Amino acid sequence: MNDQQRIRAWHFGPGGVRGRGGMGRFLAYLIPTLDRENPDMDCTVVDTYGPGAFWRMPFWFAGALLRLAWNAGRGRIDLVHLHMAAYGSILRKVLVLSVARVFHLPTILHLHGADFVEFIDRLPRIMRIFLINRLKNATYLVVIGEYWCYYLTQTLGIPAGQVVVIHNGVPDPLKETGLAPRNASRDGGRLLSLGELGPRKGTPELLAALAMPQVRALRWSAIVAGNGPVAEYREEVRRLDLADRVDLPGWIESAQAWRLLAESDVFLLPSRMEGLPVAILEAMAMGVAVITTPVGAIADAIEDGVTGLLVPPGDAPALAAAIVRLLGDSELRARLADAARRRFEERFTVERTAERVAALYRRIVARRAAQAPP
Repeated sequence: MNDQQRIRAWHFGPGGVRGRGGMGRFLAYLIPTLDRENPDMDCTVVDTYGPGAFWRMPFWFAGALLRLAWNAGRGRIDLVHLHMAAYGSILRKVLVLSVARVFHLPTILHLHGADFVEFIDRLPRIMRIFLINRLKNATYLVVIGEYWCYYLTQTLGIPAGQVVVIHNGVPDPLKETGLAPRNASRDGGRLLSLGELGPRKGTPELLAALAMPQVRALRWSAIVAGNGPVAEYREEVRRLDLADRVDLPGWIESAQAWRLLAESDVFLLPSRMEGLPVAILEAMAMGVAVITTPVGAIADAIEDGVTGLLVPPGDAPALAAAIVRLLGDSELRARLADAARRRFEERFTVERTAERVAALYRRIVARRAAQAPP
């Protein structure tokens, strides 16, 4: 198959060190799957932020724009897929979108940012209108859950025909890693949390819940892994007298994350804001019982009492009660873990995500070909 027959999709998003977050991990899963499962596609990833200090970012970003313009001008790109979070990511992706429009390239704007709503709602009215109009310039906006679809169409007024829901997906660890999960019905007290440390991920209430007497009285150990202010939270763990039970190793790579999930009984992510966390999908894939919050698109994956337990965001006592409930009920833990695994298989495999992305690519390219002059 020659280049003219292949769909050449250029992805603009995180890479390198910046790829450590959930969006970067999702792309690390998606891109190889798209290429492997679709011989008619060729994906190129362009990092718009770059590694190293922040002051280098404008130069790296300028290079990404020049690379886009150079290759678009030579007809080497069929569509542009932009992966956007919030704040500076929005500005960068809007500029990339503008360059792509100069060359009449179809564009997909893929919204990942957990704090996108908060960012939009804080903008002055004129800037908000400007940004909404820029979003409408995309060929399609891809969102990761029904919550985000409702927000774009009902709150921001984006035409429903422009918005496509495609859930995040992750690999099946039981097939790809060779790991096997712990028996969820056995007695256990291994707790795990994965994600950037900080208030947005609920780290303060997680540690507060673990320090509550009803939780402290049980037998358990916990690993709270992720980048961010690790030293600050290690000090908080010492202050709460939990240093002998709670380990904060900092950032861990994917292989180690899968291993820790396989060794865990309960996964905890009490976020205050979210998109659709890759870490929760990984826990579901490994068959680990999940305690989380109903924010963002989490409710698309976790149904309270069915595929996990939901607690109100910012509510340490409710989180503590859920931890006590799961640690004390191995039968419930096993039932939630099994149901979560089945839902993962039905909705959240990376192959399913790649299939839907590929179908959108083909739809865009076919429509562009039909509109081209004879």
